[in-house]
Parts: sequence; C-alpha cells; structure tokens
Amino acid sequence: MSRDHTLKKIRESVTVHGVARAEIGADRSAVITSVGTGRITEQAERRFMEWRRTNGLRLDGPYLKAEADEFLTEYAETHGQSSTDSTRLGLSRLLGLRFTHVPSLIETVLEGRAITWDEVRQIIKHQREWNALSTLASLDAGLRAHELATLRREDELEPSQHRNWTPTMFLGRKNYVRMVTTGKGGLRRPVALSSPIAEAIEARRMSAAEKRTDRGVHREPIFDLGSGQRLSQSFSYASLTALGYSLGYHSLRHGFAQRRVGELVTLGYDFMTAVQMVSVELGHFRPVLAYYQPR
Repeated sequence: MSRDHTLKKIRESVTVHGVARAEIGADRSAVITSVGTGRITEQAERRFMEWRRTNGLRLDGPYLKAEADEFLTEYAETHGQSSTDSTRLGLSRLLGLRFTHVPSLIETVLEGRAITWDEVRQIIKHQREWNALSTLASLDAGLRAHELATLRREDELEPSQHRNWTPTMFLGRKNYVRMVTTGKGGLRRPVALSSPIAEAIEARRMSAAEKRTDRGVHREPIFDLGSGQRLSQSFSYASLTALGYSLGYHSLRHGFAQRRVGELVTLGYDFMTAVQMVSVELGHFRPVLAYYQPR
C-alpha cells in the first residue's frame, strides 16, 4: 500500500516533537507532541487506510465521517476495547472529528447469548404486535434493533456499492424476500426475510415516512415497526416476564448467526468458511467468533 496519501500528510503536519504542550496554545489537543501519541496515531492511520483499500475507497480521500464510523464499528467487532479506543482517538486527531465511544464486541460478549426459536415464541406473547414482528424479523434476518427503522425493499434502496456482496449470500435459504437495511456507520446491506415475515412487514407500510429519533439519531421509517431503544426495552421486559431472564436484544443476532452457520455446515461447508459467509450477511467482513460461544 502506498504511504503517500493525504492522511499521512495531515499526521505529519500536526506532529511537533520536542515542544511542551503548554507552549502550543489553544489547539494543543490536535497536535502530536509525544512519540507514544505519534505511534498510536500512525497505527490508526494505517488501519483506516488498509480498510479503505480493502473496500475500494480512494486513499487520498475525501474521508467521510460515515466511512470512519463504519470502519470503527467493524474494528470493534474483532479487537479489544483498548485497541478500539486508541484507534478511535487517533482517527479523531487525524480527521478533526469527534467519534462517540464504540464498545468492543470481543469484550462485551463474554459468554454465549444465542437465543432459540422456542424462547422467542414465548417472548413475543408478551409484546405488542409491532414489537413482536420486529423481534421475529431480527431473529430471521440478523437485524440490530435500530435497523428495523431503516428497512426498505430492494427496489427502494440499493446496497452500498463499495462492498462485495457475494453471490453465495443466503445460500440454503428458501422462500425469502431480499430487503435492504442501513446498519452502523451507514452501511447498506441486503438481508433475507422469510416471505411470511416480509409480507407482514409490508402490511404495516405507512402512507408516508415518519420521523423518529432514537438515542439522538434521526431516522425515517416507512414501516410501522418497533425499533431502537424502545424495542430493546420491550424485548427485555417481555423476556423477563416470559422466561425470568433476558439475554438482551443482541441475542437475536447471535441466534441467527448460529442457525445460519448450522445450515451451511449441513450443506457441506466447513465451520470457518460458514462463519465467514454468515459474517457478510451480518454486515461484517471478517469472521466474528463471539457469536458462536456456547451458552
């Protein structure tokens, strides 16, 4: 990979060794004065540029915040919290942007959280119709809670063009409808929903998009479905009521991942190949083994 790119020049322009931070003035937080900070920032630059190269993005920019958010989200899924934090801070220093805390999936998933169909069947009995349908859709397609607010038909929204959506996506699935959702970092990915669930979602189409705000993020869903924090809270309350415990809404993605890997293994794929294939369906582009921890 060529090192002669704009981000490298930005890093070099804000590096000032041998000068006390107190002497720099009001903008000293954006200046690299120590060798340690310089090393961390250079590592963040290298990781971000490698990610851009892998995804077919220009190395000389422009560097969009949505792209950086997507990179940090993916990085956090395969690296620990310390490395994620240092990469986030280094990238923030380089781009002059503020990024919110990104929790590491490696360290937040300490034990298996995959929920079963039987558990979900009991949970949805204690949810309102719109939340129950969202819960089923998430288990069926591996959706995050906030992604329910972004669902569109494929003829209404195209998947992100900078990604390689392999023809083996959804291999082994039958009687499904392809839709598109917008995940963390703005990545638009195709998802497969069983036809009965897709039809039930389409039946809840609203006459016009509705503006909703979830944890400070504005979205405009076109289907009357539960989503975001309220959906997560509904799921946890219904789970505690039905089962006496809650594995959290993310357990639906874990359940989806384990079921899909099992289906692909049955078709003759080895475990790691199946994990890689399912990772793409989840919107990851590296294997995330945390989904496959036993309970």
